[in-house]
Amino acid sequence: MIFDTNVLIYLSKYKLDPQKILQEKAAISVITKIEALGYAFANIDEHNLLKTICSELEVIPLTDTISEETIKLRARYKVKLPDAIIYATALVQRAPLLTNNIADFKSLGGNVELINPFAL
Repeated sequence: MIFDTNVLIYLSKYKLDPQKILQEKAAISVITKIEALGYAFANIDEHNLLKTICSELEVIPLTDTISEETIKLRARYKVKLPDAIIYATALVQRAPLLTNNIADFKSLGGNVELINPFAL
């Protein structure tokens, strides 16, 4: 399963239960790591927890295959670059995407299973 950035933010703020969310094998796109760790946390403990979570997850690098899928998505759907990279990562990895922003990804071809973390 690939985590969207918002899932990491919710985990760091204890809006999602880590024991429930982190049960399955999970990974993040490198862009998710960049977005999440670059988030302006008011609470240093939340940032430190997020760093710990990121260190536990596999980070999928931006490969040529992911780049090509991102280009196709951007050209066809005019999606924001970070969202296109995250979706392309899930697509190439053949993994579901855990995101609270289902609407942001729903129109991108339907080739990735979208799961709302609050529905788990």
